[in-house]
Amino acid sequence: MKTILVEIVAPMLSTSEMNCRGCGLIFGSLGLRGKYRSACVNEYPGDWKEAVDYLSRWVKQISHLYRHRVKIRVIDAQSPLGFWKQIRHRVFRFPAFIVDRKKTYIGWDYQDLEAIIDGRIHNEW
Repeated sequence: MKTILVEIVAPMLSTSEMNCRGCGLIFGSLGLRGKYRSACVNEYPGDWKEAVDYLSRWVKQISHLYRHRVKIRVIDAQSPLGFWKQIRHRVFRFPAFIVDRKKTYIGWDYQDLEAIIDGRIHNEW
């Protein structure tokens, strides 16, 4: 059985990372690194954080339901790859689900997405 690729394009919560070795060690030893990350994440609006949380629950459900049949790839809409996917698949709203690089579903209706995945599993398109 062929594995189906489901790419999810959505804006993700991100933080700046302190990559300087010396700075990272100093901030880490002072306990500031975790506080900095937490402060960055808390700057996002509440509805955006809720959407990311809801989407992560969806990913878990899809993974559990389809197990070995589906490979899930989450792509940050703000990344270069995310931008390319938006142009390539004409995605202007989020979350966007691209199934096997052919069909695109945009929205929050779990049943519609499941129907597209089931259709691909049963080779209906």
